[in-house]
Amino acid sequence: MDNVTSPELLVSIEGVTCYLPGDPERRHPVLRDICWQIAAGGHCALFGPNGAGKSSLLRLVAGELWPAGGRILWRGAGGMETSPIVGRGLCALVSPAVQEGWQRRAPELTGLEYIMGVIAGAEFGVAEAECEVRARKAAASLGCPELLTRRLPELSQGQLRLVLLAGALARNPALLLLDECLDGLDAHHRRSFGEALEAYAERGTVIMASHRPESVPDWCQGRAWLDGGRLSLRIPAGAEKFVSAKAGRQPKPAPAPKATPGAAPPIFELSGVSVYVERHKALHDIDWTVRRGEHWRLTGPNGSGKSTLLRLLAGDEFAAAGGRLTRFLPSLGREARTLEEVRRGVRLVSDLSQALYGYPLRGLELVCSGLDNSIGVYRDFSAAEQAEALARMELFFPGGEADRLAATSIRRMSTGELRRLFLARALMGAPDVLLLDEPCSGLDAVARRHYLEGLECVAATGTGPALIFVSHEAGDAPACCTREARLYAGRLAILP
Repeated sequence: MDNVTSPELLVSIEGVTCYLPGDPERRHPVLRDICWQIAAGGHCALFGPNGAGKSSLLRLVAGELWPAGGRILWRGAGGMETSPIVGRGLCALVSPAVQEGWQRRAPELTGLEYIMGVIAGAEFGVAEAECEVRARKAAASLGCPELLTRRLPELSQGQLRLVLLAGALARNPALLLLDECLDGLDAHHRRSFGEALEAYAERGTVIMASHRPESVPDWCQGRAWLDGGRLSLRIPAGAEKFVSAKAGRQPKPAPAPKATPGAAPPIFELSGVSVYVERHKALHDIDWTVRRGEHWRLTGPNGSGKSTLLRLLAGDEFAAAGGRLTRFLPSLGREARTLEEVRRGVRLVSDLSQALYGYPLRGLELVCSGLDNSIGVYRDFSAAEQAEALARMELFFPGGEADRLAATSIRRMSTGELRRLFLARALMGAPDVLLLDEPCSGLDAVARRHYLEGLECVAATGTGPALIFVSHEAGDAPACCTREARLYAGRLAILP
């Protein structure tokens, strides 16, 4: 134990270098010679491009990543201590990686049981009645008390994020670490979370990593910049392109359809479709026709059923008795009759699909697996197939990044890098439809531009897949999405 007398110091990072578990030979440090002191009340926003190491830095602060060089100390009962157990008691972390972990485990816990477990796990001997009171208060502050009785596997991505945030706030930690915490939340819950976070900031300290500066509250005055694993406590010149809302994007709308939408043949026809998830009715009597040449934006608040509807179209959920869903896939020239045909022609990209893909592949192998839409790799790919995969990657990783990531283990990639790779994977094999569920979450401004412009280029050919795009951020939708539908409480309305 090292005694440091300042009671205001929460964390001291001294010359720390770190490697990820996916780099056992320690060739690629994810953090390099980090020096940072975090004082109580020193709220700070952490910026940097995808792959810079922001998530790894927050994991280091939370005691979940161990230094290969240097040291980190946390404030304990007797002063500053080097034990990561002290760090885990001091900090609460909410991140895409934490959410993916719960999505993979999918325990049969209710929201209330999860939050109470978080409190009890962090504070030895706290009474069960007190845990419940604090859990209910935290959920109410985020405007989601109805999620306390729902089981985690039933929750949408945004709803699960709310439960994780409620658990972190209910712990009342000295240091709250937030990694892209607003991604996936609708406007109402963002406001609720902003109010709850401001109340917490009066008694605790917040470090938040973000790619969207507009999401950083005014009271969070500190700024830090991470790039290439190196930390600077000021934003360098030229960094604006990674945090600008527009980042110089030039939308490339799709060409005008050759026939009126009403005359175009359908791809999806839904009539009276309802869907149950874990005995909960998630979709109610959906009537919807999606035609060739149409690109849709699907909106609605958290828990309205957007992700469930996409999973239904992709064949991962099934319509209840009495409803009818038909898929007329152009590549088949007829209705899809088997699940295998559906999954070859309809590709879904979502947080959940990314979370459940656990194979330790290289980037090029991951993209090539899209040819068979397989989870993992079960055959050798020809030179022509690999060249096609690399060309897809270059749509979203210009400037030589595609070549680097092609040879990189996906376990060493950031969430934003993987997000773009999964889109490139979905485009392999010439699918008929792309279903994209909050695809821009976790992307910096430059990556969002490459992502959306890549989609617009595909749509502009006039022969690419139909798009159904879900997002809470109006500016994230590609310009080719000219039709819009909105879900509310599981019911669909077509907007003019």
